[in-house]
Amino acid sequence: MKATVECLECFMRQAYRSSLLATNDIEVRRQILVKVGEELGKMDLSYSPAELSLVIYQITNQLSGNPDPYAEQKKIQNDLALRIEDELRQIKNQSQYPLLTALQLSAAGNIIDLGILKSDEIDVHSAIEHAITISFAVNHFEQFEKDLQHSKELLFFLDNAGEIVFDKILIEELQKYTKVIAVAKGSPIINDACMEDVYKVKLNEVCNVIAMEKGWIGAPWRQLEQSLREKMDNADIILGKGQGNYETLDDYPGNVYLLLKAKCPVVAKHMGVNEGEIGFISTKLAVK
Repeated sequence: MKATVECLECFMRQAYRSSLLATNDIEVRRQILVKVGEELGKMDLSYSPAELSLVIYQITNQLSGNPDPYAEQKKIQNDLALRIEDELRQIKNQSQYPLLTALQLSAAGNIIDLGILKSDEIDVHSAIEHAITISFAVNHFEQFEKDLQHSKELLFFLDNAGEIVFDKILIEELQKYTKVIAVAKGSPIINDACMEDVYKVKLNEVCNVIAMEKGWIGAPWRQLEQSLREKMDNADIILGKGQGNYETLDDYPGNVYLLLKAKCPVVAKHMGVNEGEIGFISTKLAVK
């Protein structure tokens, strides 16, 4: 997915928000915004929004001297999600269609995205209730279920801290069908899940989890290390969570499914849905 001019405005909002978390120094915040503004004019919109926005967080971290501005927020979201883990599992286990319900719950977890939403805008219980009562605006679940019957290995690209508790419930269900390998970030980037978060929520006790060499936003597959590219090539199914993975995996030449809530008008338009709707999309079946 290619970025648009509309993305540039969003990048400045992200820069401002990250600067607030990174430092209390007003002058440093100003420097961050000025530097990001300079970078906007250099951006090549043929790249994805996820790839272009990486520089925002690199600038923020460098100028503030804070390598992980979202550390406290990630801890809060992990703790919040862990408190309702048993409730999530119970909902899935009591469902007549546990796999579909697990996907819906995982989609509900995608509301926890501090890179886009503010923490005071997040209501996890409302997200759960909403997700399990609505249909996906784009729904390729039927094909996904068929593909699982022939799958030996599924590569699961994780998204956010906190959200990975919801993903844990889904992965438990997926492993009844196929081997799952989850992919976390190799270093802190926004509130994305790193190995520290994986261990915190004990996802590593459910499936094998590997880390990218870098803290990419999404999974810009052309730039990933060779070992991970080989795992992608060998996987029968790739499942990516959230907008960053949608933006970077939508053109990967494999059997890719993407589960996300459209949180901005640019992504919503690209998905062919309304902003705020949830899609479960096969890139092979999606209308280009």
